[in-house]
Amino acid sequence: MASHFFTRTLGMLCVTSGLLALSACGPTSVYRPFFDEGGSGASIDEYTYVSRPYEAKTVTIVDTRTDEVVWSLDVPVGQQLSINFDDKSKNQDKYMSGEMRWGVQAAGNRFGTLRNRLDVPPPHSRRIDVDIRQGPEVATAPPGSGN
Repeated sequence: MASHFFTRTLGMLCVTSGLLALSACGPTSVYRPFFDEGGSGASIDEYTYVSRPYEAKTVTIVDTRTDEVVWSLDVPVGQQLSINFDDKSKNQDKYMSGEMRWGVQAAGNRFGTLRNRLDVPPPHSRRIDVDIRQGPEVATAPPGSGN
């Protein structure tokens, strides 16, 4: 009887552990290390904006305390901008306490490293403005493509 109880309990534990592991990999996972257009769908402050011929985007970070433009980029057509904000508590005493990591890749790229960094206002003092430029625009050849 004890052997049957132990086997059944162990089996249920294995199934539960497996389901937990699978749920961490699925679409409800809090952190997914790839770029989804619009954002990750979680509260990790990560966003991706794709520029298309009739939807060429300009992304601007604004400091709402002063209404000053901190950073802006015209995302080239056929490319995407991915940004991630990191707000560490150790920097809370700094005026620009947030850090923005960003990168531009080919549209549809789901993986990559955001190598560019910039100090930005804290979360309660920044705004992301996304504007659509007058189009259509033609995609330019990526650097080194020989076109």
